[in-house]
Amino acid sequence: MATRGKIDADVARMIERLRAGDSDTWAEFVTRYRKLIYSAIVRANARFDADWDETAMEEIFEEAIYKFLRRNGRALATWKGDCKLETWIYRIVRNVCIDSLRKRSRRRECDEVEENREEPKAGGTGSPERIGNRDLRMSLEQAIARALSSREAVVVKLIYFEGFTYREVAEQLGTSVGAMSGLVFRALAKLRQESGVSRYWEER
Repeated sequence: MATRGKIDADVARMIERLRAGDSDTWAEFVTRYRKLIYSAIVRANARFDADWDETAMEEIFEEAIYKFLRRNGRALATWKGDCKLETWIYRIVRNVCIDSLRKRSRRRECDEVEENREEPKAGGTGSPERIGNRDLRMSLEQAIARALSSREAVVVKLIYFEGFTYREVAEQLGTSVGAMSGLVFRALAKLRQESGVSRYWEER
């Protein structure tokens, strides 16, 4: 019991550091619970007959990491200590898996609608949505140039603009996924302070 109490105290201190925005502790969290998170995804894959391959499960793993990381780790505030942290993490990851299945179902429905939609006539003006996205990207790039170090800027652009995974970027830079998560945590915290684009990064 004494040993368990010590572990609980250590976990409590780790959570407090995470809630305070300690990026080094965030990297520790990812490294410490990576196997648990991935195991939960593998079990969900089997339970729901999702037929996810390794790439799909890695993407879901990253979605789970985003769930914990977003808004400076505020998701961790929902853990009240009334169950083991591992149990709470498992539940969160399971919910992420279910959300992924729902999104896949919605995408299939949208694809079916698009297949039956009449092709647009040529010669029209540019799509407002496309122009808006282009403007948003320009604003984000300007904010990144102002707020981030060159290494942080490269990582954020690779992940958010180019679609690389944490693992792929970590391999390119010769670092771990945990360290990469800590770097992204710091970078997003800086970008949330930037006027004009703070709302976008708040959702990350």
